[in-house]
Amino acid sequence: GHLHSTPLFFPWLGASELEKVLVNVSVAIEIFGYNIADAIMALQEEVSQLSRITLRNIMALDTLLASQGGVCTIINTSCCM
Repeated sequence: GHLHSTPLFFPWLGASELEKVLVNVSVAIEIFGYNIADAIMALQEEVSQLSRITLRNIMALDTLLASQGGVCTIINTSCCM
């Protein structure tokens, strides 16, 4: 198998030590993947909250600027929401 060629790269490690190293690397990569997934989910929640806040701000500005045509008219955008 592949472990027979490894002494060229890691001559001080035997097959069982290499297996432990591979397991440790595999676990580290798996944990890293979970951490990335958690970070992405947190960012998605932040984006959702920011979108809700932005929509509320546009609605508030539309109310304040209704006599002038609302936010989209003032910033000259055909569809800003």
